[in-house]
Amino acid sequence: MKKLGYVTATVVLTVLLIEPVSADKSFSVRDVKGRYVFSFQGEAPGVAVFAATGVIVADGKGNITEGVRMITVNGAPSTGTFTCSITVHPNGTGSAVCPPDNPTPGFPAVETYGFVLSENGTSFRFVGTTQGLVILGSGERQ
Repeated sequence: MKKLGYVTATVVLTVLLIEPVSADKSFSVRDVKGRYVFSFQGEAPGVAVFAATGVIVADGKGNITEGVRMITVNGAPSTGTFTCSITVHPNGTGSAVCPPDNPTPGFPAVETYGFVLSENGTSFRFVGTTQGLVILGSGERQ
């Protein structure tokens, strides 16, 4: 009887632990809608270190229609605006192509990112995929 109880408890715990991971949530651009806050840190190796925080507004149709960030590059602060086009894959990964309205001198005219959405789409983690920049950040619904 003790052995059966142990097996039952093990099966129940295994199902409880695996269920959230194996959930069949399918993501799309519709999961990225509303206002989000974000922050990131990074560097252009041998050139600059930087950190930023800001707000984006996504339309749920694959666009970031408004973006503003406060960024410090090598200790010099500035503010910039941008828009993005995004893609979202069913597994929650995606990419963003973001041309800043006024690129920081010495930085690319278009920035690219890879991201992963949380299961409910309320938060995300991202990395820069623009050659020559190392960026790591995160964001969440405001």
